[in-house]
Amino acid sequence: MPPYTYRVTVAFAWPNWPFIYGQLFGDVAHVYSQTCDSETVGLFGFESAQTPADLSPLVKVELITQ
Repeated sequence: MPPYTYRVTVAFAWPNWPFIYGQLFGDVAHVYSQTCDSETVGLFGFESAQTPADLSPLVKVELITQ
């Protein structure tokens, strides 16, 4: 995994991951992602640290440490 990987957990079913990603990280390109339309958890990896937007309480973002 890239050095900065974020676990995104949403509080609703069938999330629109491209939309959520854009709301959280804007136009920043990720180098790794793992999502599934029917899952409420997605992973997004970057080469540098990011500051995701605060979309709580429906969207939780956690930095996964190596």
